[in-house]
Amino acid sequence: LDKNPPRIANTSGMGWLLETLRTPGECHKQLRMSTEIFMDLHDLLVSRYGLQPSMHMNTYEALAIFLFICAGNESSRKSQNRFNHSGETIHRKFSEVLECLMEMAKDFIVPKDANFRTVHKRIRDHKRAYPHFKCCIGALDGTHVRVALHPNEQVRYIGKTGIPTQNILAICDFDMRFTYVSVGQPGAMHDTSVLYNVMKVDEKFFPHPPKGERAVE
Repeated sequence: LDKNPPRIANTSGMGWLLETLRTPGECHKQLRMSTEIFMDLHDLLVSRYGLQPSMHMNTYEALAIFLFICAGNESSRKSQNRFNHSGETIHRKFSEVLECLMEMAKDFIVPKDANFRTVHKRIRDHKRAYPHFKCCIGALDGTHVRVALHPNEQVRYIGKTGIPTQNILAICDFDMRFTYVSVGQPGAMHDTSVLYNVMKVDEKFFPHPPKGERAVE
């Protein structure tokens, strides 16, 4: 097999990460989270969601690669240069971390109480809001996120924005915590169609008002 020549650099990817973690404020600039949160997230992914090291890379660097790409919308080529790994390695490690985060999302992007047995204090203690919003469980909205697709696949992803996008729907509660997120819907799909689709497809996970109460859109 013909392989690309090894990358040669004075600082390895792990060396760059250690320097970034030790420099005050630099972790937040490069990975969009503090050193403490980075370490907590790493430990959680390793202990509960199956993130594992490989022969030539530990789990700290794998997580850093994922965050580096997402935090700065960086390309694979720039990530290869920053961490001194091949494109195949960058792609594989990004996918491994993503799979672990998707498993973690099942435990975190959910309502605190799926039955909504209590009224949130922000509504309960607001005299004018309580009579009208006592059964409200959160706020729902959608957004379009640009996607890169082969030209043959772009048509159904081009909607009102004029560019290929995904139509993403999200719900958050009164503590500004996401309780549900749906991704992958084509940008040409109308918001109402997205809503009815997720209510049908994700009926088990889609947050609903307390039993017996009418949902208001």
